Amino acid sequence: MPAKPPLSPEQVRELARLADLPLAPGRADVITPTLAAWIDDANALSRKMSAAQHQDLVPATVFTHPLANDAEQ
Repeated sequence: MPAKPPLSPEQVRELARLADLPLAPGRADVITPTLAAWIDDANALSRKMSAAQHQDLVPATVFTHPLANDAEQ
């Protein structure tokens, strides 16, 4: 697989904008190295969990939210 170019602060700002997560001025420069370090591992985990042998795997803990009328019971 060819090497990907490193993540840039401009890309981080654009991703934050698209996710409606405002960043304070200069914040993208601070978080870019950390986010860049996570990307390869996150993509590897995504590929692993997308494999056929993991298709039926579910979380051990399932979070649910009660319906409004169940709160009184």
